[in-house]
Amino acid sequence: MRRFFIGIMMEFLLVGTMFGQNSVSCNRQCLEGLVNQYLGAMIAHDASKAPFSPGAKYTENAKQVSITKPTEGLWAANTILSDYKFYVADPQAGQIAFVGMVKEGGKPCILSMRLKIADRKIAEVESVVVRNMNEENLWTLKTPPAEFSRAVAPNERVSREDLIRISNAYFDSIEKSNSKLVPWHQECYRLENGMWTAGPKLPPELAANEPKQAPKQPAAKVSAAFARGICSEAIDSGVFALIENIRPRRTPVVDEERGVTWGVYMFNHPGVKTVKMPDGSIKPAAYFVNQPNSMPMSELFKIRGGKIRDIMAVGVINKYKSGSGWE
Repeated sequence: MRRFFIGIMMEFLLVGTMFGQNSVSCNRQCLEGLVNQYLGAMIAHDASKAPFSPGAKYTENAKQVSITKPTEGLWAANTILSDYKFYVADPQAGQIAFVGMVKEGGKPCILSMRLKIADRKIAEVESVVVRNMNEENLWTLKTPPAEFSRAVAPNERVSREDLIRISNAYFDSIEKSNSKLVPWHQECYRLENGMWTAGPKLPPELAANEPKQAPKQPAAKVSAAFARGICSEAIDSGVFALIENIRPRRTPVVDEERGVTWGVYMFNHPGVKTVKMPDGSIKPAAYFVNQPNSMPMSELFKIRGGKIRDIMAVGVINKYKSGSGWE
């Protein structure tokens, strides 16, 4: 009899723990639903339409902005969503990232953002919004890259720790002009604010939207940073030596099932005129000459088989070493 009652009590405690914990935890579907509630509230300019925690923090382009009484940014503007969107969910950390195209006052913008969820309420929102889009790049943003929403086969998955480590290796390689620090997938490519900057080929769902264009410039006239060579090429060229460092770095969202990371990384440019190349030669800086600035870059990596395949960067230009708002 005593053993019977102990068994009943153990079952009761187990069920209570399950229901008690799951009542406040949030799986992928729950996290995506909260993003959609947030977006609906933003469009309606009504914070009461989404479950915010008391004192919830919101930043837009590294600047803290009010949600309840917005005077600037997406919460204050006439904003419309588009069909272009995808999510990066991290139930383990209670975080989710969203990337989508929106229209602000009729003009297209890229929105990359992160929500932190606590007790099924929105505690943090970090967004990067790219305005003044180059219309020539919009064709790459008609269809989301499929790999960001596709589960990685179990035999090609790596641990959470490895996903973060591999993502950080990318920034180490830029700082050191050494692409060998990164495990590259043979299909690697990169989009930066919609601009196709690396990878000789795009995935078919993106390539299908490429318009017919005039003949490309001779390779000699194109900076290695934008030449669409293999992903390692520009890094080894030394063209990124004008970047002082990429600090701080944060990778708060890790989607282990899909092998995707989302983070914000600060690219600090002191505005130098010349750079020292890997071979020791001195050459003119390719860009940002006499323009010191820092860029909060929201970067996403799809890692398959332990190798970086898809890279999407969404970033803006801010005051030099102004910070991300989350240090």
